[in-house]
Amino acid sequence: MNCINRQIKNLRKSKDITQEQLAEIVGVSPQAVSRWECGTTYPDILLLPRLAEVFNTTVDELLGVNEKQKAEEITNIINEAEKLINKNITVEPIKNLRKALEKYPKNDRLLCTLLYALYVASEDEALCCEYDEEIISIAEWIEKYSVDNYCRNEANRVLFRHYCDTDRKKEALYIATKMADIETCIQRNKYWSLEGKERVEFLKERISDDLRQLLWDIWAFSEHSYLDEIEKSELDKLRENIDNSVNLRFDL
Repeated sequence: MNCINRQIKNLRKSKDITQEQLAEIVGVSPQAVSRWECGTTYPDILLLPRLAEVFNTTVDELLGVNEKQKAEEITNIINEAEKLINKNITVEPIKNLRKALEKYPKNDRLLCTLLYALYVASEDEALCCEYDEEIISIAEWIEKYSVDNYCRNEANRVLFRHYCDTDRKKEALYIATKMADIETCIQRNKYWSLEGKERVEFLKERISDDLRQLLWDIWAFSEHSYLDEIEKSELDKLRENIDNSVNLRFDL
Protein backbone atom coordinates (compact mmCIF):
# COMPACT_ATOMS: atom_id res chain seq x y z
CA MET A 1 0.00 0.00 0.00
CA ASN A 2 3.00 2.30 -0.54
CA CYS A 3 1.08 4.59 -2.93
CA ILE A 4 -2.27 4.74 -1.15
CA ASN A 5 -1.18 7.94 0.61
CA ARG A 6 -0.79 9.70 -2.76
CA GLN A 7 -4.05 8.21 -4.03
CA ILE A 8 -6.03 9.47 -1.02
CA LYS A 9 -4.49 12.93 -1.27
CA ASN A 10 -5.06 13.22 -5.03
CA LEU A 11 -8.59 11.84 -4.90
CA ARG A 12 -9.51 14.08 -1.96
CA LYS A 13 -8.28 17.16 -3.82
CA SER A 14 -10.07 16.11 -7.01
CA LYS A 15 -13.29 15.96 -4.96
CA ASP A 16 -12.44 19.38 -3.50
CA ILE A 17 -12.89 18.31 0.11
CA THR A 18 -10.68 19.04 3.10
CA GLN A 19 -8.98 16.54 5.37
CA GLU A 20 -11.48 17.48 8.08
CA GLN A 21 -14.44 16.82 5.78
CA LEU A 22 -13.04 13.45 4.67
CA ALA A 23 -12.40 12.51 8.30
CA GLU A 24 -16.01 13.32 9.20
CA ILE A 25 -17.39 11.33 6.24
CA VAL A 26 -15.29 8.26 6.98
CA GLY A 27 -15.56 8.50 10.78
CA VAL A 28 -11.95 9.08 11.81
CA SER A 29 -10.01 12.03 13.18
CA PRO A 30 -8.51 14.71 10.89
CA GLN A 31 -5.11 13.73 12.28
CA ALA A 32 -5.64 10.19 10.99
CA VAL A 33 -6.32 11.46 7.46
CA SER A 34 -3.22 13.67 7.69
CA ARG A 35 -1.09 10.68 8.71
CA TRP A 36 -2.51 8.63 5.81
CA GLU A 37 -1.59 11.29 3.29
CA CYS A 38 1.89 11.71 4.77
CA GLY A 39 2.44 7.97 4.57
CA THR A 40 3.02 7.69 8.33
CA THR A 41 0.15 5.24 8.74
CA TYR A 42 -2.33 3.45 6.48
CA PRO A 43 -6.12 3.27 6.68
CA ASP A 44 -7.57 0.23 8.39
CA ILE A 45 -8.41 -2.39 5.77
CA LEU A 46 -12.07 -2.24 6.85
CA LEU A 47 -12.18 1.43 5.83
CA LEU A 48 -11.03 0.81 2.27
CA PRO A 49 -14.49 0.01 0.82
CA ARG A 50 -15.89 3.19 2.42
CA LEU A 51 -13.03 5.32 1.05
CA ALA A 52 -13.51 3.79 -2.39
CA GLU A 53 -17.21 4.61 -2.20
CA VAL A 54 -16.50 8.23 -1.18
CA PHE A 55 -14.11 8.69 -4.10
CA ASN A 56 -16.34 6.77 -6.54
CA THR A 57 -13.58 4.30 -7.35
CA THR A 58 -12.58 0.71 -6.58
CA VAL A 59 -10.47 -0.62 -3.74
CA ASP A 60 -7.92 -1.84 -6.29
CA GLU A 61 -7.60 1.62 -7.82
CA LEU A 62 -7.39 3.14 -4.36
CA LEU A 63 -4.46 0.81 -3.69
CA GLY A 64 -2.88 1.87 -6.97
CA VAL A 65 -3.72 -1.25 -8.93
CA ASN A 66 -4.46 -0.42 -12.57
CA GLU A 67 -7.36 -2.60 -13.71
CA LYS A 68 -5.97 -3.05 -17.23
CA GLN A 69 -2.52 -3.99 -15.93
CA LYS A 70 -4.13 -6.31 -13.37
CA ALA A 71 -6.14 -8.10 -16.08
CA GLU A 72 -3.07 -8.44 -18.31
CA GLU A 73 -0.96 -9.79 -15.44
CA ILE A 74 -3.61 -12.35 -14.49
CA THR A 75 -4.00 -13.41 -18.13
CA ASN A 76 -0.23 -13.89 -18.49
CA ILE A 77 -0.07 -15.95 -15.29
CA ILE A 78 -2.94 -18.15 -16.50
CA ASN A 79 -1.46 -18.58 -20.00
CA GLU A 80 1.92 -19.64 -18.60
CA ALA A 81 0.26 -22.03 -16.16
CA GLU A 82 -1.90 -23.62 -18.86
CA LYS A 83 1.12 -24.21 -21.12
CA LEU A 84 2.72 -26.32 -18.38
CA ILE A 85 -0.51 -28.00 -17.27
CA ASN A 86 -1.15 -29.12 -20.87
CA LYS A 87 2.23 -30.85 -20.70
CA ASN A 88 1.12 -32.56 -17.48
CA ILE A 89 3.47 -30.37 -15.43
CA THR A 90 1.59 -29.19 -12.35
CA VAL A 91 3.96 -28.48 -9.43
CA GLU A 92 5.20 -25.14 -10.79
CA PRO A 93 1.79 -23.88 -12.01
CA ILE A 94 0.14 -24.73 -8.68
CA LYS A 95 2.89 -22.85 -6.83
CA ASN A 96 2.64 -19.81 -9.13
CA LEU A 97 -1.16 -19.72 -9.02
CA ARG A 98 -1.17 -19.89 -5.22
CA LYS A 99 1.28 -16.97 -5.14
CA ALA A 100 -0.88 -14.97 -7.57
CA LEU A 101 -3.94 -15.59 -5.39
CA GLU A 102 -2.10 -14.04 -2.45
CA LYS A 103 -1.91 -10.86 -4.51
CA TYR A 104 -5.40 -11.19 -6.01
CA PRO A 105 -7.47 -13.13 -3.43
CA LYS A 106 -10.56 -14.97 -4.65
CA ASN A 107 -9.97 -14.02 -8.29
CA ASP A 108 -12.25 -16.52 -10.03
CA ARG A 109 -10.08 -16.88 -13.16
CA LEU A 110 -7.00 -17.72 -11.10
CA LEU A 111 -9.05 -20.05 -8.89
CA CYS A 112 -10.49 -21.78 -11.94
CA THR A 113 -7.01 -22.39 -13.37
CA LEU A 114 -5.73 -23.62 -10.00
CA LEU A 115 -8.72 -25.96 -9.80
CA TYR A 116 -7.81 -27.46 -13.18
CA ALA A 117 -4.13 -27.80 -12.19
CA LEU A 118 -5.08 -29.63 -8.99
CA TYR A 119 -7.40 -31.92 -10.95
CA VAL A 120 -4.68 -32.79 -13.48
CA ALA A 121 -2.20 -33.39 -10.64
CA SER A 122 -4.78 -35.71 -9.05
CA GLU A 123 -4.03 -38.37 -11.64
CA ASP A 124 -1.47 -39.34 -9.00
CA GLU A 125 -3.46 -41.29 -6.38
CA ALA A 126 -1.61 -39.76 -3.43
CA LEU A 127 -2.13 -36.23 -4.72
CA CYS A 128 -5.77 -37.03 -5.43
CA CYS A 129 -6.28 -37.65 -1.70
CA GLU A 130 -4.18 -34.62 -0.77
CA TYR A 131 -6.05 -32.22 -3.07
CA ASP A 132 -9.55 -33.69 -2.70
CA GLU A 133 -10.93 -31.17 -0.18
CA GLU A 134 -9.32 -28.23 -1.95
CA ILE A 135 -10.74 -29.23 -5.34
CA ILE A 136 -14.23 -29.49 -3.89
CA SER A 137 -13.87 -26.25 -1.90
CA ILE A 138 -12.64 -24.20 -4.88
CA ALA A 139 -15.26 -25.60 -7.25
CA GLU A 140 -18.09 -24.92 -4.80
CA TRP A 141 -16.85 -21.37 -4.13
CA ILE A 142 -16.70 -20.57 -7.86
CA GLU A 143 -20.13 -22.07 -8.50
CA LYS A 144 -21.62 -20.08 -5.64
CA TYR A 145 -19.92 -16.69 -5.96
CA SER A 146 -18.47 -16.24 -9.45
CA VAL A 147 -20.38 -14.14 -11.97
CA ASP A 148 -18.23 -15.48 -14.82
CA ASN A 149 -20.31 -18.15 -16.58
CA TYR A 150 -17.23 -19.80 -18.09
CA CYS A 151 -15.62 -20.19 -14.67
CA ARG A 152 -18.82 -21.55 -13.15
CA ASN A 153 -19.33 -24.06 -15.97
CA GLU A 154 -15.67 -25.11 -15.86
CA ALA A 155 -15.79 -25.55 -12.08
CA ASN A 156 -18.82 -27.83 -12.40
CA ARG A 157 -17.17 -29.77 -15.23
CA VAL A 158 -13.99 -30.37 -13.24
CA LEU A 159 -15.84 -31.25 -10.04
CA PHE A 160 -18.09 -33.66 -11.98
CA ARG A 161 -15.02 -35.40 -13.44
CA HIS A 162 -13.30 -35.47 -10.05
CA TYR A 163 -16.30 -37.11 -8.40
CA CYS A 164 -16.47 -39.67 -11.23
CA ASP A 165 -12.75 -40.42 -10.93
CA THR A 166 -13.10 -40.96 -7.17
CA ASP A 167 -16.15 -43.21 -7.54
CA ARG A 168 -18.64 -40.75 -6.06
CA LYS A 169 -21.29 -41.20 -8.74
CA LYS A 170 -24.15 -39.82 -6.62
CA GLU A 171 -22.32 -36.53 -6.08
CA ALA A 172 -21.30 -36.47 -9.76
CA LEU A 173 -24.90 -36.89 -10.91
CA TYR A 174 -25.96 -34.00 -8.66
CA ILE A 175 -23.32 -31.76 -10.26
CA ALA A 176 -24.55 -32.90 -13.68
CA THR A 177 -27.95 -31.35 -12.95
CA LYS A 178 -26.24 -27.94 -12.81
CA MET A 179 -24.44 -28.35 -16.12
CA ALA A 180 -25.73 -26.75 -19.32
CA ASP A 181 -27.60 -28.92 -21.80
CA ILE A 182 -25.89 -29.08 -25.20
CA GLU A 183 -28.93 -27.61 -26.95
CA THR A 184 -29.02 -24.56 -24.66
CA CYS A 185 -25.29 -23.75 -24.57
CA ILE A 186 -23.81 -20.75 -26.38
CA GLN A 187 -21.90 -22.94 -28.86
CA ARG A 188 -25.18 -24.22 -30.24
CA ASN A 189 -27.01 -20.89 -30.30
CA LYS A 190 -24.50 -18.11 -31.02
CA TYR A 191 -24.86 -18.82 -34.77
CA TRP A 192 -28.25 -17.08 -34.84
CA SER A 193 -26.82 -13.77 -33.66
CA LEU A 194 -24.08 -13.66 -36.33
CA GLU A 195 -24.03 -12.65 -39.96
CA GLY A 196 -21.70 -12.82 -42.96
CA LYS A 197 -18.03 -13.59 -42.33
CA GLU A 198 -18.50 -13.84 -38.55
CA ARG A 199 -21.14 -16.55 -39.03
CA VAL A 200 -18.88 -18.50 -41.42
CA GLU A 201 -15.87 -18.28 -39.07
CA PHE A 202 -18.03 -19.36 -36.14
CA LEU A 203 -19.29 -22.39 -38.08
CA LYS A 204 -15.72 -23.40 -38.99
CA GLU A 205 -14.75 -23.22 -35.33
CA ARG A 206 -17.80 -25.23 -34.30
CA ILE A 207 -17.11 -27.89 -36.94
CA SER A 208 -13.56 -28.13 -35.59
CA ASP A 209 -14.80 -28.52 -32.00
CA ASP A 210 -17.48 -31.03 -33.02
CA LEU A 211 -14.90 -33.00 -35.00
CA ARG A 212 -12.58 -33.26 -32.02
CA GLN A 213 -15.47 -34.46 -29.87
CA LEU A 214 -16.58 -36.97 -32.50
CA LEU A 215 -13.07 -38.38 -32.86
CA TRP A 216 -12.75 -38.64 -29.09
CA ASP A 217 -16.12 -40.45 -28.89
CA ILE A 218 -15.02 -42.96 -31.54
CA TRP A 219 -11.75 -43.55 -29.68
CA ALA A 220 -13.59 -43.99 -26.35
CA PHE A 221 -16.05 -46.41 -27.94
CA SER A 222 -13.14 -48.40 -29.38
CA GLU A 223 -11.37 -48.50 -26.01
CA HIS A 224 -14.34 -49.47 -23.86
CA SER A 225 -16.31 -51.80 -26.12
CA TYR A 226 -15.68 -55.50 -26.47
CA LEU A 227 -14.36 -55.29 -30.01
CA ASP A 228 -11.90 -57.58 -31.71
CA GLU A 229 -8.73 -56.22 -33.30
CA ILE A 230 -10.26 -56.08 -36.79
CA GLU A 231 -13.19 -53.96 -35.57
CA LYS A 232 -10.86 -51.67 -33.64
CA SER A 233 -8.69 -51.28 -36.72
CA GLU A 234 -11.75 -50.31 -38.77
CA LEU A 235 -12.67 -47.66 -36.20
CA ASP A 236 -9.11 -46.30 -36.29
CA LYS A 237 -9.37 -45.98 -40.09
CA LEU A 238 -12.74 -44.28 -39.72
CA ARG A 239 -11.26 -41.72 -37.32
CA GLU A 240 -8.36 -41.07 -39.67
CA ASN A 241 -10.61 -40.68 -42.72
CA ILE A 242 -12.96 -38.28 -40.94
CA ASP A 243 -10.07 -36.22 -39.64
CA ASN A 244 -8.36 -35.96 -43.04
CA SER A 245 -11.54 -35.30 -45.01
CA VAL A 246 -12.83 -32.51 -42.77
CA ASN A 247 -9.45 -30.84 -42.41
CA LEU A 248 -8.95 -30.78 -46.18
CA ARG A 249 -12.50 -29.60 -46.90
CA PHE A 250 -12.74 -26.84 -44.31
CA ASP A 251 -9.07 -25.93 -43.80
CA LEU A 252 -9.41 -26.43 -40.04
